[in-house]
Amino acid sequence: MKRLLSEVYLHLIAGVIALGILGISAHTLWMDRLGTWQEAEKSSRNVLTTIVRDLDSNLELLDLSLKGAMEGLRHLGFHQLSPDLQYRMLFDRVASANFMAALLLVDRNGNLIADAGPMIASRSLNVSDREYFTAHKNAHHLGLYVTRPYRSRAPHGEFSIGISRRLSDADGGFAGVVMGSIALNTINQRFEHLSLGQQGAINLFRGDGVLLTRYPFDANQINQDLGGSPHVQRLLKDKSGTFDSVSPIDGVHRIISFGRLEKYPLVLTVALSVDDVFAAWERKALVLSLVTLVLCCAVVGLTFLFQRELKRRTRAETKLRRIARTDDLTGLPNRRAFRETFEREWRQAVRSGSALSLLSIDADYFKSFNDRYGHGRGDEVLRAIAGTLNGSIRRPRDIATRYGGEEFAVILPETDLTGAIRIADSIRQTINAMAIVHEGSPYHIVTASIGVASAQPSRASERSALLEAADQALYRAKAAGRNAISGPGEDASLPRASLPHAAA
Repeated sequence: MKRLLSEVYLHLIAGVIALGILGISAHTLWMDRLGTWQEAEKSSRNVLTTIVRDLDSNLELLDLSLKGAMEGLRHLGFHQLSPDLQYRMLFDRVASANFMAALLLVDRNGNLIADAGPMIASRSLNVSDREYFTAHKNAHHLGLYVTRPYRSRAPHGEFSIGISRRLSDADGGFAGVVMGSIALNTINQRFEHLSLGQQGAINLFRGDGVLLTRYPFDANQINQDLGGSPHVQRLLKDKSGTFDSVSPIDGVHRIISFGRLEKYPLVLTVALSVDDVFAAWERKALVLSLVTLVLCCAVVGLTFLFQRELKRRTRAETKLRRIARTDDLTGLPNRRAFRETFEREWRQAVRSGSALSLLSIDADYFKSFNDRYGHGRGDEVLRAIAGTLNGSIRRPRDIATRYGGEEFAVILPETDLTGAIRIADSIRQTINAMAIVHEGSPYHIVTASIGVASAQPSRASERSALLEAADQALYRAKAAGRNAISGPGEDASLPRASLPHAAA
């Protein structure tokens, strides 16, 4: 039972250690994953803030150029000025707007009034079909308007977006449009030095959800109206924020930080791929998982080895205890085992109120047998008597022991005097039946004398009295001529009984 409990405790401890290792590893990985996610969010927000500030400042310069051209055109003496002065009055601020690809002023019919070229009206151009023109012509209060991406009409024209404002006459009627264009390539060049991972992306949306440009640039992806996408609706609804979502553009799962430009109807997003963000973490998780697996296997292996060693030591200790309690010659429990068993059975008899009997057995004329036949033959006789004792007791708690020399003792729990005498007589007769020759005995065979004592122990009785009674009974059996059984004598303090000796 103790060994079983030890094994259970050992398995429990090993399980707790293994679970502890797994728990610590899982917690470490989870906290590291949260830290990686938070770091990615922080990184994307920082990049977003930098880009938004840059776009805001450059768009403001471009808008100032538009407003400067509008103010110059409204100047009372503008048309009386020389072309060179007109150009300076209209485009004096253009030099500071390095973000701008072109700046045009067109009249109410879409015809070019002036551009930021070297001479006013140096080119013939009509833009009445352009989005920025029709939008301002049909609406009076648009303010600053951002166009969809379009391809410039110049040879090898590149994709651009237009930033425009409405020109009004003295009566407030439509008088034309001033428009500054921005090449998408110019915007995207500002993102090239940023490290966004293999699948990172930067998107610039118009306020209605139209994708104006994207980095890395793909002409097939821009100019899409994504205003109906829940993903983009979230961008348009809030001023700024960070969330993760699957992109409606390319289907990649990303961590997205977005922000609205403060003065302009534009929304910028910086999106980092979840796969890129967690690539290093996944490698770390794999290594830590392998280490955890090795540690758990080591715990299991060490537990197995420890359990095997524990079993080996337990077997060794059990064997030592058995050796310490076993007589080497006969294989019966020895005197030490007799004392332990007698103490235990006495306490049990006290608790249960049952009888306890004791047989004290002595091989008759054994010294004479050794002197005549030698100690080797004497040892064989002792082993034969031991086998007889083992064969004469049947119940699990009955025990035969070698008390010392040629003396033996049999403890009979829950056995009264009558039953004990019956067992003693069976033992005596069986020893006689072996008919081992002993010329030094008057019976000419090996015989034994047996003293029988029985008691019903109580808390007030002394256990030594039963031992003494059995010894006295044996003494009387030997005094009566040996090969006899004797119960308690008249002077015994235990229940009295006696048998005459029986000769073979």
